[in-house]
Amino acid sequence: MTPKPRPTYSVIAQEAGVSEATVSRVLNGDDRVDQERAAKVLEVVERLGYKKHRAATALASGRTNLIAVVIDNDLSVFSDPFWGTVTSGISRVLMENELQTLLMVTSVSSVDGPVAHYLNTGEVDGAIFFQLHKDALVRKLAKTGLPIVITGSPHAATDFVFVDTDNFGGGHAATKHLINRGCKKVAIIAGDIETVAGHQRLDGYHQAYRELGRVPAKSLTAHGDYSYESGKREMARLLDEQPDIDGVFACNDLMALGAIAAIEEKGLTVPGDVAVIGFDDSLVAQTSRPGLTTVRQDIVALGEAAAELMIAQLRNETVEPRILPTELVIRESA
Repeated sequence: MTPKPRPTYSVIAQEAGVSEATVSRVLNGDDRVDQERAAKVLEVVERLGYKKHRAATALASGRTNLIAVVIDNDLSVFSDPFWGTVTSGISRVLMENELQTLLMVTSVSSVDGPVAHYLNTGEVDGAIFFQLHKDALVRKLAKTGLPIVITGSPHAATDFVFVDTDNFGGGHAATKHLINRGCKKVAIIAGDIETVAGHQRLDGYHQAYRELGRVPAKSLTAHGDYSYESGKREMARLLDEQPDIDGVFACNDLMALGAIAAIEEKGLTVPGDVAVIGFDDSLVAQTSRPGLTTVRQDIVALGEAAAELMIAQLRNETVEPRILPTELVIRESA
């Protein structure tokens, strides 16, 4: 079956009995057009199923209505429920404001690479960055006037617009809870310490120890990549080297679940022998057995706030960085 040709201004004008200029004015919201003629044009548009062409609209308005969501070289976006949840928060708010989401999972280490070129050619109206390891590209793009939001605190003092979670407070609360429940030797499976969030959660762990007048041994710090497999691997190694560990703070829920699996494979119980706390309160934490005690960050709100800050910039409104609170959710694992 041959598809119907896309209706043009000429076809619409002929059907409505008006000029092409009148069609153009109606479709671009000019309220000076006679109401009867405008109604006829809109009736024909509806009947023929006319849709505005994105490229033509962009050329006319200088806007593409497309926002890039850039995740820095992290393929866990396809397995970690964190990413799906946060991007859904972004997309919902953007869609409500007639904006679309372009997801980009790529390296942003180069200030002159293909990502930099694409974002600097007018293909998008703004960019939301996640999981940044370096700020150089963002600094360069900011000088071009492209609206930018960073999800996660920037690496240094800057005037970047960003939204983040209280990672330090969450890490501190998790470690303090393990200590207060009687754990004598608390380890941490840290995430990516090249990101500010990774550093802040680790700093919160250290602060809880400092408040006791103690410094945790370096051997109690392991490093994962936020995956289930890395949490399991690092927990097994920690217990092989220090079998008297009785508490662990894993810096996301997937690593925490991996840690629990490693503990149980060694014939130990959670929380009887080793108490475990995660971070995020993602769906896997809410449905795991035993139920995972975790630091809740409102992941949907994180995405929504990033989108709201982007929209405010597009409207030339004054914006300020946002830090969202965390909450310790106590379940069976600690």
